[in-house]
Amino acid sequence: MILSAHQPVYLPGIILFNKIAISDVFMFLGHAQLVSHSWHSRNRIRQGDKELFLTVPVQTSGRFGQPIDDTRIANSHWKRKHIESIAQSYRKRPFFDAYFGPIEALLLADWPSLGTMNKALIRHLMEVLEIQTPVLESADYEPKEHKTDLLIELSKAAGADGFLSNEGSRVYVREDAMAAAGLNHYWQIFSHPTYEQGRSFMSNLSVIDLLFNSGPAAAEIVRACGHAEIGAVAQKA
Repeated sequence: MILSAHQPVYLPGIILFNKIAISDVFMFLGHAQLVSHSWHSRNRIRQGDKELFLTVPVQTSGRFGQPIDDTRIANSHWKRKHIESIAQSYRKRPFFDAYFGPIEALLLADWPSLGTMNKALIRHLMEVLEIQTPVLESADYEPKEHKTDLLIELSKAAGADGFLSNEGSRVYVREDAMAAAGLNHYWQIFSHPTYEQGRSFMSNLSVIDLLFNSGPAAAEIVRACGHAEIGAVAQKA
């Protein structure tokens, strides 16, 4: 069983949903520390020929080191701004009406924390994308380790015998340590898909861009744009 994990980020891009789709089980790392001005609280959409960042304001004063799951949203003023920006950007795209309503409702809801909202949005988008990978919560296992040791700890807690990382994790993942712990390590080999956007293509946007443009075809596009490849250490074993 291959486990993957990620922090609950705001309206994430295609790469995260591909990673979830090609895993046997996925874990939210809601216990992870909030990083200000990161994907934890913002993401990009397309507005005309430019990218637009949508940022959720959060409370940080006196809360250094707070987990994403405990991070409070600062106010509600951003909600209407985000909704109007999304509508303005995508209302003319072919599948906007099919997907916008539930996303709007989730954005308007009252949430106890940033992590709770982000997870609800991701779970909804997984359902729309027909991703049925079981989802776990890191907080249920009270993890104590960091970096590679954390991945080993969580894999064992979840009963997994393999772990899947994206390319950005190469700077810290120690495949030899995972092998010594009896785990196979896999890399997500991802190639960003191109699809019709009604103009020249812009990549690395929130997955809602794909949904509004491609509709039901988005599910297969997400699955087809990446695969799991076993790491070099495991290949030698």
